[in-house]
Amino acid sequence: MQLLISFSARANGNCDQVAKYISRSKDKIVYFRDLNVESCKRCDYECFDGRCKYRGDGMYDLYAEMRNFDKVVLIVPMYCGNPASLYFIFSERCQDYFMQNSEQYESVLKKLFIIGIFGDKESSPDFIPTLQKWFSSSSDNRVLGIERHKYGLKLKDSVLSIDDVKKQINNFINK
Repeated sequence: MQLLISFSARANGNCDQVAKYISRSKDKIVYFRDLNVESCKRCDYECFDGRCKYRGDGMYDLYAEMRNFDKVVLIVPMYCGNPASLYFIFSERCQDYFMQNSEQYESVLKKLFIIGIFGDKESSPDFIPTLQKWFSSSSDNRVLGIERHKYGLKLKDSVLSIDDVKKQINNFINK
């Protein structure tokens, strides 16, 4: 079973489409934009002292749920030269969860795969390396970058309209 998390702020955009494309009957798709979560803000580093002040929102439940799946796929778009801000909320909030549940970090990391959807490597050379930082200790390729411009696609064009992109996604997910 897979947990697929779309970090697009836009409903039915490329990230949502990719999540639906790779999902199977027992998989679960989470649209991060629909979760009631807080970003790190207006705090005094409570997570370093034992408990994030926002632990009661939906974020802790999402991290705990990741343990119940064989594979967790984050599908992340690029906005303004960076991964989506929703992805950064997910990333920054993991600190509190994994500081309190450090024994789970490696097992969750082993399940984690990321698909990044962006314009092109030339104008955004740091996008994929930013996502690969999760896996600095692994030699496995756990991040797939889909470059729209390589196929002549504009911002709102569907990456799934390209057979080569579907093939890349299938190979990546089924390895």
